[in-house]
Amino acid sequence: MKYYVAILMGLLPVSFMLGCSRDDTTSTKVGIIYKSDGINNDKTVNDPQSFQKLNIQQLNEKLRTLSNNDLFQFALTCGNQGNYSEALAAFNTLLEKDKNYPDLYYYQGLLYRDMGLLDEAICAFQTAISQNPNSVEARYNLGYAYRCKGLHREAIPQYQKALELIPETKTKQKASIHYNLGFSYFSNGSIDDAIGEFKKAMVYKPKDKEIHQKLGISYTAKGWTDKAKDEFSLYQEHDKSAKKIP
Repeated sequence: MKYYVAILMGLLPVSFMLGCSRDDTTSTKVGIIYKSDGINNDKTVNDPQSFQKLNIQQLNEKLRTLSNNDLFQFALTCGNQGNYSEALAAFNTLLEKDKNYPDLYYYQGLLYRDMGLLDEAICAFQTAISQNPNSVEARYNLGYAYRCKGLHREAIPQYQKALELIPETKTKQKASIHYNLGFSYFSNGSIDDAIGEFKKAMVYKPKDKEIHQKLGISYTAKGWTDKAKDEFSLYQEHDKSAKKIP
């Protein structure tokens, strides 16, 4: 038993000091990252690759010829394709033309996040919330950006507010928020609160491996080795192909 406890304790620093990346399946936001529909039939907008041969000055001049809606859709398309420089240039051009364009700061925040520019992402999400305080997506992603910077104390109220705002029907998204709130609680030293959130996430995703793992780690931190053993067994039991947190 002592050997087993030692193994569990060894998992604590590894599992709860994870970084944040675009491929972090536990980080997915509430909703979509980039829109892909609604793009018109203008080849210029549908084919961002035609812009890649332009220098910065030519790109900016070309972007200024697009309508606001086409600029927005162009930025989203580039973001989907990983063409971050072109996407950012389009967002910046749109900002010059219309700072109140709907969802502009939110999607710019997502782009900054994917580029690894967390301070800029936080600023963009904060602005999005100032324009729409009831945006679940902006609240969640602001919380996640804080989490990526290790600012879990700041992340917690954003996750809490997102839970207040999100409809009950959004079960997968609620599971994701509870999971990430639990992560931040744990990282902030609030183990009991973390356990509570992981349990709530499990209500929506009872077979999710990651939830069982983090709950097991939390139980280990409390010294509840029997409960931890059960959760780690479930973590190993569930098929690796099962879907994780949405």
